Amino acid sequence: MRPHRLASALLVGLLVTALSSCDDGGKPTTGGPGATVVVNADVYTLDRERPWVEAFAYDADGEITAVGTESDVRAKAGGGAKVIDARGNMVLPGFQDTHLHVPEAGVNRDLCFMESGSTLAEYEDMAADCAAEQPESTWVRAAGPSIFDLLDADESPVDVLDRAIPDRPALILDDLGHAVWTNSLGLEAAGIGPDDPDPQGGIYGRDPESGRLNGLLLENAQQRIRNAAAPDDAAVYEGLRVALDELAENGITSVSDAGGFWGQNHPAAWQRALKEGELSVRAVNSLYLYPDMDMDKQLAEFERRFSDDPNSLLRFNTAKIYVDGILDLGTAWMLSPYRKPVNPQHPSGFPYFERDQLRTYVSELHRIGYRMHFHVIGDAATREALDAVEAIDAPRDEVADRRHRTTHTYLVHPDDTKRFPGLGVIADFQAGPEAIDPAYHEQISESIGDRAFDLIPTAKLLDAGARVSLSSDWDADPLSPFGTIERAVTRESNAVDSVETAIELATIDAAHALGQDDTTGSIEVGKQADYVIVDQNLLEVPVDRVDRTKVLLTVLAGDSTYQAAGFNR
Repeated sequence: MRPHRLASALLVGLLVTALSSCDDGGKPTTGGPGATVVVNADVYTLDRERPWVEAFAYDADGEITAVGTESDVRAKAGGGAKVIDARGNMVLPGFQDTHLHVPEAGVNRDLCFMESGSTLAEYEDMAADCAAEQPESTWVRAAGPSIFDLLDADESPVDVLDRAIPDRPALILDDLGHAVWTNSLGLEAAGIGPDDPDPQGGIYGRDPESGRLNGLLLENAQQRIRNAAAPDDAAVYEGLRVALDELAENGITSVSDAGGFWGQNHPAAWQRALKEGELSVRAVNSLYLYPDMDMDKQLAEFERRFSDDPNSLLRFNTAKIYVDGILDLGTAWMLSPYRKPVNPQHPSGFPYFERDQLRTYVSELHRIGYRMHFHVIGDAATREALDAVEAIDAPRDEVADRRHRTTHTYLVHPDDTKRFPGLGVIADFQAGPEAIDPAYHEQISESIGDRAFDLIPTAKLLDAGARVSLSSDWDADPLSPFGTIERAVTRESNAVDSVETAIELATIDAAHALGQDDTTGSIEVGKQADYVIVDQNLLEVPVDRVDRTKVLLTVLAGDSTYQAAGFNR
């Protein structure tokens, strides 16, 4: 076990020596039966009845027992309580990231990187270099090329990669996360034959003249090769550990991992982290729903894997359902066609699931106990997700209370805006740097027209009374919740109205989306002591400086998961 992860004995010593303060009589506190007080702080509680307090206390189990003035909290905690001196800094609830890819973020750091925007010859040289850097690996793994650089090439991409890497299968992830490039040995290892039809929800790229596989696999067509090339369990676990450290450093205390690739055995890494005491977040995780798998078999697998113990740090109670792809590849599913379809066979993009199939899955998964986490980009996909929730055969209040949600939610038709609060569906948004960039909106407008200028309609959904959360989509976008908050408030269109609102969307409202706002998301008596100390007051600094905030201390259920160098020394 690493010493900074939930190790109570070491934590007691750390708090007594590095975080000690003095009691009112000027004598150092000596520690007591487990109570801890946080003092000398600007505590932003996210409790609407009492938004600011001076101090709070919690017991040995991490449950908050007192909130209020420093004198009152100290009196209630008792003279023997340990003391954390916040040194006048801001304290607020730990951030909760409702959509990110945790093990993948760690694993992907070891991929060989290839520069996007290169020529085919340059990609060939880079691929050969990547192979040379991985001499002992069964697969050559890399990432970075633009799918459009490969599609526009004069030579078939598979032939180029066969020359660069002739002796091993290769998996090269594109720069958008929705396609892979492989060689002939990769296709063979994944069991993809020359006459295989496109899988449901995906496309096997082919040369336009010969019809021969070109080594590019889009959307769900990736999954067979991703499964075949998956890193072993040890590598995934180490990737998870690396990612957990970064989460703690960014003040994140709860997550919902949106990968959920049980076909690659990702859940086992989380279970091992829990068992070995390495899990430093509350993880309310997803399992990926494969569109082309036998329904009965997959539902049985989901029923077997379902877990929803609120007293555990780890739960698998969410189904990750891709309804469509992305705008850039023309695979996002639109109500009206693209002006310039990337693939003429799919002028409006395409769904991953047939309508009846999706509705059956959603109803059955709801029956088991899952909440849905729909990937939706196009306005047709958003409508399809809402339709599937509306079709669930269960009482309306039960459906709403399950807190199904859409994520990304790039495009929402005006007719569907009011359906979110009516159905109790939560809209999860990311304010990634590129997605909110007006230059990107101009670029994508060439393909989808004026719809491009209403992407990620956070403000519209909030105005309509919908429940909303903010997340990162790390590692596709930056992880920092402070950057997310700043971008959400400063974007040119559909901006959140204030930093206060953005903080709510990343803490208490995110906790609501994860079904745990009764125990986390705010600093209140009876809730868990999940909190962060940061080096500036987010509500007092200029909004364009919010993203410069540094975390000084991250605490989960009363236990430190991260402490900045030099803090309280």
